Amino acid sequence: MPGTVNTPPSRRTADGHGFAATSIVAAPDAINSVPTTAPGPEQSRAQLRRHGRWLIGSLLLAQALFVFYLLATFGRTVIAGNVAAWAQLSAKGWVAGDRAGNTAMVLHLAFAVLILLLGAIQLSQRVRQRAPALHRWSGRLYLGGCYIAAISGLWLVWVRGTVGDRLQHIAITINALLLFLCAIMAWRTARSRRIAEHRTWALRAFLVGNGVLYFRMFLALWLLVFRAPVGFTPSTFSGPFLTTLAFTVYVFGPLSVFETYRWAERSTSRTRHRVASGVMIGMSLLLVCGATAAVLVLWMPRILRVAI
Repeated sequence: MPGTVNTPPSRRTADGHGFAATSIVAAPDAINSVPTTAPGPEQSRAQLRRHGRWLIGSLLLAQALFVFYLLATFGRTVIAGNVAAWAQLSAKGWVAGDRAGNTAMVLHLAFAVLILLLGAIQLSQRVRQRAPALHRWSGRLYLGGCYIAAISGLWLVWVRGTVGDRLQHIAITINALLLFLCAIMAWRTARSRRIAEHRTWALRAFLVGNGVLYFRMFLALWLLVFRAPVGFTPSTFSGPFLTTLAFTVYVFGPLSVFETYRWAERSTSRTRHRVASGVMIGMSLLLVCGATAAVLVLWMPRILRVAI
């Protein structure tokens, strides 16, 4: 009609009026500014990675306490010139006349402390970026230490003899073989410059190599909770609980936790991220509780009791 401004059909809203044109243009910005209540895949993946760092941090704390215990007991007796006191700290820790067995014990403890200390350096992103040569050389020492600690440990189990039954010894042997495999693959992937694979295998080696620490922490936690040796006989150091614990910490547990993390981290599923985050949080708490129990039940009493 004359004198009337006709709004083009393309600019009219559903009710036939044209006043919403500017709102439609601004809609994308308005939508982007609306806060979302549920985290997207990237947010839940970031949370998963943060919880994975919690797990590693908890394990590093436990390692630090374990190293302190080893230095305050075995190391202190060495400085005092009383290595025979190792017999107070570990079953067959020192056997008079058994030169081969005692050498294996010294190597096992020395390289166990070495790989516990070097593990933190290997995991440090700052070291990898700012001191790559240090990362490479400490990595070589770490992998070499894994081999020596594993071989000497197998000697102590099968030649010298140690506490526990045959099933526990089999679990320890599988752990040593897994450590060999992970260390070899970490070295091979580093040599071929497959860095992502190298980091994966190095993390597997790091987690598998703490079997002895896991065993002591969770045994101490079990004793602290039940106040009694439930599920095993102390005199023979055998029973269903110890068998289950040995296969859990030496064989299945560490790699299962790690593969659960990888299964979720590579996915865009928020459900997977939440499940794996729950596992990481639960294991972090368990490690902290286990380390605390080990200090109270096992390590501190021995530090105070050992005769120098």
